[in-house]
Amino acid sequence: MNSLIGQSLGRYRILEQLGKGGMAVVYKAYDTRLDKEVAVKVIRTENLPPSGVERALKRFEREAKAVAQLTHPNIVKILDSGEENGTPYIVMDLIPGGTLKQKLIERKGKRFPWKEAAGLLAPIARALESAHHHPSKIIHRDVKPSNIMINQYGIPLLADFGIAKVLETEETFEMTATGVGIGTPEYMAPEQTGKGVDHRADIYSLGVVFFELVTGQKPYQADTPMAVMLMKNTDPLPRPSKLVPGLPPAVEHILFKALAKSARDRYADMGDLAEVLENLAKGILPKTTPPSWKISLPEWLSWKVGLGGIGALIAVVAFGIWISNLPSDNNTPTATPDIIEMIENDSTPLSPPTSTPPYVDIKTSPADGAELVLVPEGDFIMGSDPDDPYFWGAEMLRHTVYLDAFWIYRTEVTNAMFRACMDAGACPQPDDVNSRMYKNYFTDPRYDTYPVIHVTYDHAISYCQWAGARLPTEAEWEKAARGTDGRLFPWGDGEIQNDHANFCDSTCPALDVVESGYDDGYPDVAPVGSYPAGVSPFGAYDVAGNVLEWVSDWYSADYYSRSPYENPIGPESGSKHPARGGSWSSLRDGMRPAARASFSRSYSSDVVGFRCAIDAP
Repeated sequence: MNSLIGQSLGRYRILEQLGKGGMAVVYKAYDTRLDKEVAVKVIRTENLPPSGVERALKRFEREAKAVAQLTHPNIVKILDSGEENGTPYIVMDLIPGGTLKQKLIERKGKRFPWKEAAGLLAPIARALESAHHHPSKIIHRDVKPSNIMINQYGIPLLADFGIAKVLETEETFEMTATGVGIGTPEYMAPEQTGKGVDHRADIYSLGVVFFELVTGQKPYQADTPMAVMLMKNTDPLPRPSKLVPGLPPAVEHILFKALAKSARDRYADMGDLAEVLENLAKGILPKTTPPSWKISLPEWLSWKVGLGGIGALIAVVAFGIWISNLPSDNNTPTATPDIIEMIENDSTPLSPPTSTPPYVDIKTSPADGAELVLVPEGDFIMGSDPDDPYFWGAEMLRHTVYLDAFWIYRTEVTNAMFRACMDAGACPQPDDVNSRMYKNYFTDPRYDTYPVIHVTYDHAISYCQWAGARLPTEAEWEKAARGTDGRLFPWGDGEIQNDHANFCDSTCPALDVVESGYDDGYPDVAPVGSYPAGVSPFGAYDVAGNVLEWVSDWYSADYYSRSPYENPIGPESGSKHPARGGSWSSLRDGMRPAARASFSRSYSSDVVGFRCAIDAP
């Protein structure tokens, strides 16, 4: 197909090419009637066999009309369709932000955390569910990252409904022989090499995308499309947990079910997969069966246990245990018999740790005696979306960030620690020595283990430099407080309780009339480490409540929209610096690690302190 740039298709003036594939070319165009920019997808009819062109054009018109009826919020809207000199085209909304494929390329093989991947694909599953249940029963047939758009707000939208079907003629095998396939082999269901494809092909394709996001690679790859399809029909699915150590068995089970070779073994409906993904995005893992079970017992054993069946039940369990230890070259788990589920039933979702996890790596700073916890290198989810609980605008949007490993102080810097810096002549005295409730707060030894307050940004910089450390970046602070999975609070998504943090609950009196303690037991600041139930996944204390903490970046409310993926350090300049983590006077929304406050560098008060960080080799 020759370039159409500078030409017109109907009322659409072609401006530039946005993308090109085996089936179509996408252009940015100007709608002369509505005075707006749109996307125009032109079908590449030159790749069709001559005998199939007329049939494809008729089918194209029928499919375009059907797809235009889809009104789901996660489906790219079809605005118009037409044909110009034998060239069929579809006009769609122009979506700024790029595709999921571009996001994968930018990440250079780095995996998505499984919660983030599920949250990204759950809306796509709902979009497909809507299409499958439409009166026309529309099947996409080509679900893949390049057909998933990500708009400027981070919202995923599905494009290209019906395009694959337009090209599906009686000459399918002739087309395949010339290099034009019906769909994309790496993402196609095994049955798409033949006829009789139904909605479960889309379930398989979305499962491939989920597999790729979670593991960083496609499940089947080969030199030719034919070789890929052959592998899908003959080779077992690569074990996701071998590619991603520590992947929850429940997530692996979902991948195996969505990617079953036989359509009847997959999820029966896209809505079932959508519900599973929505729960995963919230951290709710479904009940699964251990993947070590290599065979399924006869179905009748799962229910024919009547009177006198106790002995048979015991025998079944023993037999299952014996079988699970047999060597096998088949690494694809199958469904565990219902009778075993009856015995090992445990539907309680996994919960985040509520105390210091056993894998926390701790060391002591020789400069000031502070304990530091290690935050390993890797990705984490930063920020919030508008529909997240307690959302604040400056947190938009959720995005994945990669950080090198670093150490961060386990607690906030205390009065005693800061006085040692003063005694060494490296730190100036805080702006005030009293807290709101305690006189001589900074100098009284009774408050040595309380966080230092009334410190400016420059106070914090001076201390960390004296201790051979630095202030953490905003991204480092959030990862240390939040973990990698985008949780709402350091302890998980559960609502804040009085034993989680030193904060102001809904009955807290106005700050100017504070006279006595809150429900948490402290009138204002509390000794560091007083709330072990609120520890972060990496073992940091008081990252929710007690005092806000200075971080090194300059502050910008819209920085997340342009932040780099790797080791962001904030804007190049500004007038304020962020402070993170909430304080003893903050309400519940301020307790979230994603919440962002900001102050001028000379600001000091009884609600702001800090902790330091050190690079890890």
